[in-house]
Amino acid sequence: MSLKPHKWRVLVLGAEFDKVKVPLYKASARGKKTALLKTLLSSCCRMDCKYCAFRAGCRLYPREKWDIDELVRITLDLYNKGIIDGLFLSSSMYSDPDKVVEEEIEVAEELRRRGFKGYIHLRLMPGVSRDLIERAGIVADRIGVNIETVNPSSFNEISPSKGDWMQDVIKRLEWCVGTWRSLRRKYKSQKVGYLKAGIDTQLIVGVVDETDYEILKTTYYLYRSLSLKRIYFSAFVPIVSTPFENKKPTPLWREYRLYQVSELIRTYKFTLKDIESILTDEMLPNKDPKIVYAEVNRDIYPIDIETASFRELLKIPGIGFRSARKIIEIRSRKKLTIDDLIRILGYRRFKKAIQYMTLKHRTLKYS
Repeated sequence: MSLKPHKWRVLVLGAEFDKVKVPLYKASARGKKTALLKTLLSSCCRMDCKYCAFRAGCRLYPREKWDIDELVRITLDLYNKGIIDGLFLSSSMYSDPDKVVEEEIEVAEELRRRGFKGYIHLRLMPGVSRDLIERAGIVADRIGVNIETVNPSSFNEISPSKGDWMQDVIKRLEWCVGTWRSLRRKYKSQKVGYLKAGIDTQLIVGVVDETDYEILKTTYYLYRSLSLKRIYFSAFVPIVSTPFENKKPTPLWREYRLYQVSELIRTYKFTLKDIESILTDEMLPNKDPKIVYAEVNRDIYPIDIETASFRELLKIPGIGFRSARKIIEIRSRKKLTIDDLIRILGYRRFKKAIQYMTLKHRTLKYS
């Protein structure tokens, strides 16, 4: 495999601004790790986003663009050698949105024409046309448009030339979701492409002075109303030679706690009211959110795991989706014991959960 080191460094390493590890990174889905080549199609950009290293006029960072055939060849080579399982392709806005997205799609279409059966994730541009979203949905396993922030005014502040947040971003996400629903109805059995992995987006945490409540309210809307599969959070890091270079970085723990609460909304079906109860001045504490929830909602604890519903079991710290299912399965055929719980949860998680549950109306104690 021949490749110019400079281009690899600029485009693949540059892709880290879209929340990835490089040069290859492992995406996690349903307990499995998928090795992806993550790259920008181009680092050239005509936008003036105040946080971005590749903003127009910033000369500190070099600009490169992939030749489509070269990127296809390299992706196939890495895939055929078993180094990667797929491609995550994003880009700076080097032309109008349709031109950028069309060239991203051409990469994906050419890969499929050459027999590529791996995972393809395309990050689409704000303002892209609906027909291109539909075309991308056929060849890609996942697509999305980055929302960047929580409302139109914040978006205008950080990305003044990127378009209208409601029309060019949220509306496009709605179109992506509509395409996903349509394709999955028609092509549910397809194992490659046709948006089998759904729609995602990304939000930069702390690039404006938003509260965690504002972020989580937007998160709740995206999961519940738009049925997004994943929302990625990226803690703001100031970039030299940008207007935000002197802005304080966002602590990584804040990103981590937002991910935890996002998962409570997405998988554990916590309501917005549940989430509101764990906030202080609309911000999350740096503590396990399920434990915080248990501490501020003492009236519902301890929970009797012999009679608790699936949803109630998920409210117990230390109990996740699989373990809740296992508890229900075992108690349907026999009486639960402490040994059953230790076997299901493992000793460490059992020690966490024991404080918030009862068994046969008895407070559990174990040392």
